[in-house]
Amino acid sequence: MNFYISDIFRATIPNDPYWGLYIGNSLVYGLAIFWSITISFIGSRINRRHLLFTSIILGGISTALLGLFQGTFFASIVSVLLGTSLGLGLPSSMALVADCTIVDNRGRLSGIIILGTFIITFASMAIIRMLNLDGLSLIPILVVVRSISLVSLAIDKLSKPSTTGEKETSLPVATYREFIFYLCPWLMFTIASSLARSLIVDVIEFEYAYDLGTNLRWVFIALFGLAAGFIADRFGRKLPIIFGLATFGVGYILLGFSMSNMSIIIYYALSGITWGLFFVIFLVIPGDLSIPRLREKFYALGYILPLTGILALSVIPVPNIREIIDANLIAQILGICLFLSMYPVFRAKETLTERKIREREMKEHAKRIGKLVHET
Repeated sequence: MNFYISDIFRATIPNDPYWGLYIGNSLVYGLAIFWSITISFIGSRINRRHLLFTSIILGGISTALLGLFQGTFFASIVSVLLGTSLGLGLPSSMALVADCTIVDNRGRLSGIIILGTFIITFASMAIIRMLNLDGLSLIPILVVVRSISLVSLAIDKLSKPSTTGEKETSLPVATYREFIFYLCPWLMFTIASSLARSLIVDVIEFEYAYDLGTNLRWVFIALFGLAAGFIADRFGRKLPIIFGLATFGVGYILLGFSMSNMSIIIYYALSGITWGLFFVIFLVIPGDLSIPRLREKFYALGYILPLTGILALSVIPVPNIREIIDANLIAQILGICLFLSMYPVFRAKETLTERKIREREMKEHAKRIGKLVHET
């Protein structure tokens, strides 16, 4: 979405190609952060169906307006509307996943959601490439994709779970401490990921590696996102996080030791694995640790704020970091920091209880025995 919106902004404001990349995207992500935090505090008192409907309609209208007006003034208005739409919908839509699942199958459902999301993305990208569409021609496709969510509102009333008697219930301090432990690797990963593109010294020389690596990353996000859901429900939430950090750390260290086509391709492929694992796990953990009344707040602070904050910072012009410190050295340092960020994960308490893990093992064992008895 970020890439497409930047392309559209460049098409609608041809005299100022950097406006969309910096100011436009900053407005979108800045408003997304603001409204995400706002909804996290008042979302429990708002009808979720109305909130999501407003978010979807506002997103569709603002995307459609991109093709009707030109100039920075109208683009600024559209950026505000897009950011507002994003911020209004994300906390409640993510909390909805936790409200509609139990801890035993929350990972699998989250993995299926991530897979479905990227299947839609792949289909959209394929249509764009086959039709050779430019920035403005993308608008009808984006409007259609954005409006698909209305189908779920027409099918389900999205009623919130009962919170009777919950107002007097408060989470123990230990829960917030566990939440912070899980946030540390997520923050470290998003920071490292946002810096990676600026570390590739010669973009033109490595253009082929960048294009191929980016395609591999999309594929691995979808595949490992699905795998992460089943792993999280079978072995717990911590294992995919540790594996993801180790995988991404290896990719960064390889990038630091040898800036080549192969190392760049491997880095983007490994980053896709980590993105897939983290997308799912951090869609699950806020739901595991929170209660219904506080879910929007947990998701806004634990998922949306780090992601949109880092994306917002990534579009603000900053001095070229490679002119201050050697890119290879930065990559090696960040790779080591990724490995060190495993420590808070080891300290954190597993959100899928040991009893749940043992129960699932016993069920699977019983199924295998039943299958063997049936075959004999």
